[in-house]
Amino acid sequence: MDINEEIALGFELQNKNFISREMLQEALSVKIDYMLKYQMEELFSKLYRLDIFEKKIKAVIAEGDNIGYKIAGLIIDRQIEKQDSKMNNPSEKPKDKDLEW
Repeated sequence: MDINEEIALGFELQNKNFISREMLQEALSVKIDYMLKYQMEELFSKLYRLDIFEKKIKAVIAEGDNIGYKIAGLIIDRQIEKQDSKMNNPSEKPKDKDLEW
């Protein structure tokens, strides 16, 4: 699953295939703006599970403009970081078959 699909599923976006980062960020920002108004606890729960640094979220909120768009950017950046980390640090499978999951 690529980043577009993963984010789209996690935030229940209609489109799951975005041509560019900007298109994904714009669509995600609409959902985040809605969640900021009506589902704030759920939004912050998702941000916590995505491991978005609280310090970065607070900085975006303190700026006060385009909050949804900027939080969407944080989400995309974090997902890219995770993907890069997985690619650069592949997990080793245990040699003992009994220890495999």
